[in-house]
Amino acid sequence: MYVRKSVVAGSFYPGDPDKLRSMIKGYLDIAVKERPDISGKITGIISPHAGYVYSGQVAAYGFSYLNSVETDTFIVLAPSHRARFKGASVIPEGLYSTPLGDAVIDSDMGKKLTALDNFGFIQEAHDLEHSLEVQVPFIQVVNESAKIVPIVIGTTDLSLCISLGESIASALAGSGKKYTVVISTDLSHYHSYSSAAEMDKSLIKSIESFNESEVNRVLKSGKAEACGEGPIIAGMSLCRSMGAKSVKSVKYANSGDTAGSKDQVVGYMAAVFTG
Repeated sequence: MYVRKSVVAGSFYPGDPDKLRSMIKGYLDIAVKERPDISGKITGIISPHAGYVYSGQVAAYGFSYLNSVETDTFIVLAPSHRARFKGASVIPEGLYSTPLGDAVIDSDMGKKLTALDNFGFIQEAHDLEHSLEVQVPFIQVVNESAKIVPIVIGTTDLSLCISLGESIASALAGSGKKYTVVISTDLSHYHSYSSAAEMDKSLIKSIESFNESEVNRVLKSGKAEACGEGPIIAGMSLCRSMGAKSVKSVKYANSGDTAGSKDQVVGYMAAVFTG
């Protein structure tokens, strides 16, 4: 049985379980008080994946809505930072460990997905990938009994990413389980504070258009950046197939607002898909 052990505990987030849980709950408490109202059924969120001192508070805005969403399994879509490959890599079964314990992988769905075209299990895509790992402790706090399906997207090809989302949706249909999507991405990287804010504004506008082609156009034009381009497009396609009608940004900040200088910043957003 594959057990994906934590590789960024103690660096991206606390390795001590009590400190980690307290940090996440503190972020969630703030988010609940400040977040905008959302109407409609929530199908998924967009969440950043930097170290928690940089992006954890932004992530909490998205996750704060999931406290009240009944979910059996979270479909987690994350980018590959170390390799490009065609399609998606899914951990089909096993455990995903964090200091808060072991999140159980939904083997029914994991095995079903790995049998599809453009899906498979590339262990190396998961072993060191922080962009997926940092989402799991938040999931464990907002819904400790839920299972997960960890998916690393290895492509940014528009048509392939849309197809990946549609394939996941088809696999989920008729299972009788309740699913929620978590899309992992950061925005622009290492620009000045003002430049980053402008670039990120363009991307957020394209995401709120709920149009995969528009997101692709803005990113390919160089007017915006996102390391999770593939997960955004695949996740948008998936959420639409699950009944989402719109997506709304609920929080934006960059590292210059949280724990870094304003000379070279990284942008973060939280967004919610609703139907």
